[in-house]
Amino acid sequence: MATCPLIVVGSGGFSKDVVWAVHNHNAVHAAYELLGFCDDDRAKKGQLIAGYPVLGTPEEVAATAPQTPCFLCSIGDNSARARVVERVLSLGWTPVTIIDPSVMIADEVEIGLGTYVGARAIISPKARIGNHVIINNHTTIGHDCVVADFAQVSPGARVSGFSVLEEGALLGANAVIAQGRKLGRYGTLGACSFGMIDIPEGATATGIPARVTFRR
Repeated sequence: MATCPLIVVGSGGFSKDVVWAVHNHNAVHAAYELLGFCDDDRAKKGQLIAGYPVLGTPEEVAATAPQTPCFLCSIGDNSARARVVERVLSLGWTPVTIIDPSVMIADEVEIGLGTYVGARAIISPKARIGNHVIINNHTTIGHDCVVADFAQVSPGARVSGFSVLEEGALLGANAVIAQGRKLGRYGTLGACSFGMIDIPEGATATGIPARVTFRR
């Protein structure tokens, strides 16, 4: 069976989680030939990360790749990920969604392109997850939730039913957003916080219960 030549875009710490999920996925269904990483940091070129080489910038990889690769962007900063994905898409690369085989996904769930879903995540009925989202390990996405493009749910976080994470929103590690609440566009609910209020666009909220502590 043919496999897709896969490039992981970005070679920071989170890229190792992506490699792990790819290995787990391939152990069940061999879908990807992992070629390595691309990164704008020229000092990293030639380094091995999780056993795979950093091949250069996206443009350098595009110029030398024998065929057009598929990709997943592992850049943890949501704004930076959005910018880099736009750039990589302009090269004609195909985004793929990587879901660890341990993930539990209910019926009537939508998951977009270029999204990562890590080990032991649970996604409940009628949840809608956008493109290039990071759903990290041991997270829960409640029923009827919306997690928009470029959002991120950090390890151990909980998204309660009917809540909304808008584009680029960041739910910190072990944070919980209460049922029906909204985390605004590129807003942040800090680690271990409990969000009982709607958090505005670009704002950061922390604490139990969370209060807005910073606004752009």
